[in-house]
Amino acid sequence: MEYLGFGLVGLGGLLALIGWIWLLVLGFQNGGALWGILIFLFSGLAGLVFCIVYKKGWAAFALMLVGGLLSGVGVVPFVLKALENMPR
Repeated sequence: MEYLGFGLVGLGGLLALIGWIWLLVLGFQNGGALWGILIFLFSGLAGLVFCIVYKKGWAAFALMLVGGLLSGVGVVPFVLKALENMPR
């Protein structure tokens, strides 16, 4: 079960990274240096605002969300294992 968790965390992290880089590039290309820096520093919130304002980058933002969700689901087996090993 932990191997599935490792796989989901790795895949989710990779998808989130790809989406973040994609959105970062779109921010620099379409919004200038300010949007690029804002997306670099505040990826989720600034990415959402960028997508709303420029009506671009929704696929990249969705990829970031899916990656984050997969990573979050992948952490569950680790939490369950840690709870099993806790002293009572």
